[in-house]
Amino acid sequence: MKNNELEKILRDDLTHFSILSYDRNLVAAKGGNISARIPDTDYILITPSGVSLKDMTSDIIIKVNLDGTIIDSKNNLRPSKETPFHTAIYKNRPEVNAVFHLHPPYATGLSVKGLSLPMITAPAIVNLKEVPTIDFALMGTPELHNMVDTAIKKYKEAKAFLLKQHGIIAMGVDIPTGFYIADLVEDCAKVAFISSLIK
Repeated sequence: MKNNELEKILRDDLTHFSILSYDRNLVAAKGGNISARIPDTDYILITPSGVSLKDMTSDIIIKVNLDGTIIDSKNNLRPSKETPFHTAIYKNRPEVNAVFHLHPPYATGLSVKGLSLPMITAPAIVNLKEVPTIDFALMGTPELHNMVDTAIKKYKEAKAFLLKQHGIIAMGVDIPTGFYIADLVEDCAKVAFISSLIK
């Protein structure tokens, strides 16, 4: 498959799973960002800043290199402010080809309370094993980038992280897998909340 054909497929998949992330209530308003590595290249595709994932279209997704330099962008759009931590993940985890940064309410609620994600469901135990928490830093800051970079090097097997007071990062070998990891993290957090109410 030619690179331009593969890029079109990735853009279409990013669009589909951006909208699906919004529809699944994994993100609200204009929050969150999703990216994908173009295989066998030093380029990634990432959603633009200031556009709701609900309104994503394949033509406005931005191509950057692993240093974050814009290669292709339409309508003067800028890549997500979280691009630096996306590129840090790709540089350190060659098996990762998709990164989802979302704000699912149950998982984010755990992080606000300073709680870790409990591995209490069979799917979580088998598929997640552990979801480490990254401490708080404001969005788009060098501090957050550095914290993610440190965590990705420390927890080499992690498929997801909680970001304290901020949301989650989920990673996959491809775009669908990254989405399903994100969805599973939120499902596990929801079950933890529901089970805490049952006496």
